[in-house]
Amino acid sequence: MSRVYLAERVATNETVVLKLLDGTLANDEESIQRLIREASLVSGIKSPYVVKIFEQGFTNKYGFIAMEFFAKGDMKQRLEQGLSIKAAFIHFLHLMRGLDVVHKAGIVHRDLKPANIMFRTNDELAIADFGISKRMDATTQLTQVGSLLGTPAYMSPEQISAQPADHRADLYSAGVILHEMLVGRRPFIADSFTGIAMQHLNSPLPPLPEEAKAFESIYQRLLAKEPEDRYQSAEQVVNTLMTMIKRRI
Repeated sequence: MSRVYLAERVATNETVVLKLLDGTLANDEESIQRLIREASLVSGIKSPYVVKIFEQGFTNKYGFIAMEFFAKGDMKQRLEQGLSIKAAFIHFLHLMRGLDVVHKAGIVHRDLKPANIMFRTNDELAIADFGISKRMDATTQLTQVGSLLGTPAYMSPEQISAQPADHRADLYSAGVILHEMLVGRRPFIADSFTGIAMQHLNSPLPPLPEEAKAFESIYQRLLAKEPEDRYQSAEQVVNTLMTMIKRRI
């Protein structure tokens, strides 16, 4: 849907990321509305755990968003190198704090995955890429009913089934990421969309290895097949993680 460039704000000499709506989509009303919606959703959130939007607008040729540049890359790169249990705990706590802010702002991300979790120079974590996000109370439908949005490996069962999905779908995606941070791979792996979809819908979860057993109940609850059986908010997950810290103290 877009092309992304590294750019510089002339007035401040600040490095930014410039997201341009692809020229072939410049006259597509749905693509334009998605670009506008992404900027409007994120610009209202003030949190260290969410990407900063500096400017959004249109030229004669392009729609654009100027946003924060992350010098230390994304979570996908860190997973390829491997994480310690301690690092996984800290990153996951910060991710949940970010999701808590996003959800309390009335937004469902809908495409939470390691490539959309970014790191600043000071190693702060922030959630990015709200291109297919929506407001929980949104009445405007930019996607046809029954179509799929998201990345299959991280999609909740309700998303895979093309059913209505709320903030608890993001918590499911976070559960997949938690497993990947702790184990080094996703809980479900397949060579096709159908294969991965069937596992998300029907397969039992593989248990965590012994060194990560402290996270077992959190992981199992986040990845419950039914939204009602999961944590009902990111704040609940944060509280559980903070309790783990206190118990260790």
